[in-house]
Amino acid sequence: MSTLFALSFSALIALTDASSLVASEVIRAGDRVTPVNALVDSGFSATSEEAIIGREAKRTIYAGQPITMDNTRPARLVTRNQIVTVKYIHGGLEISTTGRAMGEASLNEPVTVLNLQSRQLVQGIVQENGWVLAQ
Repeated sequence: MSTLFALSFSALIALTDASSLVASEVIRAGDRVTPVNALVDSGFSATSEEAIIGREAKRTIYAGQPITMDNTRPARLVTRNQIVTVKYIHGGLEISTTGRAMGEASLNEPVTVLNLQSRQLVQGIVQENGWVLAQ
């Protein structure tokens, strides 16, 4: 038990000693965190290895404020009312059409899309390039 406590205490110290990511300029809600607008607390530019780089700000983050996982979210690939490509793939068959997104979604998140040809709502999963895989 004391070994577990010592390990968790040392992990806490390591987390508090780690340099944090702070905004070098105002990052508006919806903007992505980049190495240009974020700095490591010690003054060096943030590297692309940081887990927060590429995420989207949930709210405005002012210069000097910390950038955390709590005030960011995965970058949205699909926004409400955006025209997207919808694909249905089964074996060697691939059917593509266009649709209008009914909501916002990030990579691998579900989204409802209105098929523009049939006017039917289709559920799908957002893929890496912003197209939707219909289910």
